[in-house]
Amino acid sequence: MLSRRRLVQSSLALSLAGALPAQAAGGPIVAKIKLINDRVIIGAMLNGQGPYPLVVDTGAVVSGLRAPLAESLKLRKLRDVRLNNRPFVLYAVDDLVLGGQIRQSGVAMFGLEDLNLGGDGLLAAGMVTAIDSEMDFEREEWRLYPNGGIDRSGYTKLKSDLRKGSTQTGSALIHAEITLGDTAVMPVWDTGMPFLLSLENSDARKLGLWNDKTPYSPYQMRGVGQPARELSRIVRAPTLKIGPATYENPLIIVRGPWEHTPSLLGLPAIRTLNLSVDPAADKLWVARNGLPVGRPMSYNGSGLWVDEDKGVVSVADVGVGSPAAGAGIKPGDVITGVATVREALLLINRRLGETVTLPLKRGGQTIEAKFVLSAYL
Repeated sequence: MLSRRRLVQSSLALSLAGALPAQAAGGPIVAKIKLINDRVIIGAMLNGQGPYPLVVDTGAVVSGLRAPLAESLKLRKLRDVRLNNRPFVLYAVDDLVLGGQIRQSGVAMFGLEDLNLGGDGLLAAGMVTAIDSEMDFEREEWRLYPNGGIDRSGYTKLKSDLRKGSTQTGSALIHAEITLGDTAVMPVWDTGMPFLLSLENSDARKLGLWNDKTPYSPYQMRGVGQPARELSRIVRAPTLKIGPATYENPLIIVRGPWEHTPSLLGLPAIRTLNLSVDPAADKLWVARNGLPVGRPMSYNGSGLWVDEDKGVVSVADVGVGSPAAGAGIKPGDVITGVATVREALLLINRRLGETVTLPLKRGGQTIEAKFVLSAYL
């Protein structure tokens, strides 16, 4: 599955040679950012036009731009590339100015289509990990210190790795330690992910969150322009601790063994922490700010996931501990009287506390299942 983290190991390092305007000696360069709809947004001028909203995405290894915008700006085409059997165009941005303060010349950006980016493009992790900087979500500031000298009093240093996954031409991602219960995990810190935490399968198994007993709600992850082929799970996690911050038993995503993306810490948690990056020491420092955790995950109160094939709607998965499981519904059961997933969801997706009645066919037997929707996780 193609995702924005796997387009290509290619990104350009940040250059501050043309920073605007000149700063006092030792002072930071300050660019404004905004938290909008579960995204970190910065205004960007592209070859003197804009500003256009770009997403600061620390989980991405490549910077990109919506292909229709690149074409409308008449950006110079560098070359065509094929990745995972999909075509992409690499465009040249001769002059990129971020937040009115940071200039980079000669930027290559991929043309991206069919994406729900939340902006007109994205900036890869190297924009954050290449230089001493602070990402202050509370004050909505990205402060860069080309001469170093950040005062990190009030910050907590985490066990971290800012070089892991980088290549000669690729972005370095932020890996930093978190704790779930008594278990330490080293996820990628991904400001482009709108979910609090997504665990790869080996981490989920270490924590006892992927088995036949842990209650879950089925969930389908999405890559670039397409859903995952298999279902992930939403589960209730042990208490999450990140440096000085504690998050009690959050809902998170756990992925199956067929998924190979690393564990990811998302923006709902990251936004509650101001980040200070020290690339020379390969360290991430954090300080709890006054922002609340972002929007929590939601899940349906049935525990069902249904699919349709040639007009036949059947149960693809039933979450352990769910009302549907309690009613005896099993994967493979066919929902009768409907021909599309949409029609089936009209029967299932009701308010919590309401009763759902489903006519089912199992083998040659016709049965009726009843259950009450509930917040069972």
